[in-house]
Amino acid sequence: MAGILSVSEVALWVEDVERALAFYRDHLGFRVLDHDPGRNAFLGAGDFLLVLFSSADPGTDLARDYLARTGGPRGAVYHVAFRLDPGELDGYAQGLREGGLAVRGPVDFPNGRRSYFLEDPDAHYLELTDR
Repeated sequence: MAGILSVSEVALWVEDVERALAFYRDHLGFRVLDHDPGRNAFLGAGDFLLVLFSSADPGTDLARDYLARTGGPRGAVYHVAFRLDPGELDGYAQGLREGGLAVRGPVDFPNGRRSYFLEDPDAHYLELTDR
């Protein structure tokens, strides 16, 4: 049996798809791949896919089936980490600060990993890291 190679996609429930899309596009540089206004947005960065869904009407049969089965969004995620080029990490975080975002860090971990932390408009905790 082959093992997992990496994270391919993360899908987040958001209160306002347009607000979340603007945050990830304008502040974090994601490309908009597909967008159903008010329902969902599919965003890309490298080979990673980030999907933003409205729990009021996610716009896909799969997401609607999930909500019908569960009665609403379930589960909890502590944070999502996005890897950046180590040489660009500090400047990227500084640019976010200059753009008015509250960015914590840098945090230098004992294993050599260096990270910054911030929240998106829906209070998802995000890590920007060099590994």
